[in-house]
Amino acid sequence: MSIENPESLLLIQDSLILAHGNDENVLSALAFANNSVAKKYMNKGDYKLAADHFSRSLKLIETNTESKYGLLLAEGRALVKKGNKNGIWDAIEKYSKASDLFPSSGEPFYLTALAYTKLGDTDFDLILESYEKSISLNLNDQLRDEVLKKYQDAKKRKTKLDLFWK
Repeated sequence: MSIENPESLLLIQDSLILAHGNDENVLSALAFANNSVAKKYMNKGDYKLAADHFSRSLKLIETNTESKYGLLLAEGRALVKKGNKNGIWDAIEKYSKASDLFPSSGEPFYLTALAYTKLGDTDFDLILESYEKSISLNLNDQLRDEVLKKYQDAKKRKTKLDLFWK
């Protein structure tokens, strides 16, 4: 049920916890369901609800690395979406912590590049370095294509700016 219909399982989460207490299998299924729903919200761009579900998962299993990782990315994306400069720096810090949890994942570095771009898209060294690090790590095919396109766009902008100042 946590795989096929995680939303339905979450509707009875409180009842399951009351009936089964700290049963490891029940808690694992509920944590998985919360993470699944959180990922759906991430894909829809609703980072606040995604963060809420990742937090719920962490309350069930505090050591769930996937939940910690997802929570950091969701909180970071919410901060970048708001656009506040200090918040964007906080987001970059969250992405750094996320990369510590899954060092082989390129997603936090991609999100860092986007955050640097939002801060001001003329600091090309940090932007390009983040894209390059992201490309050198694991990304799903769809995300890799997106990262490569944005990396090429950033390189073109840098070249254009460099030529302008010559």
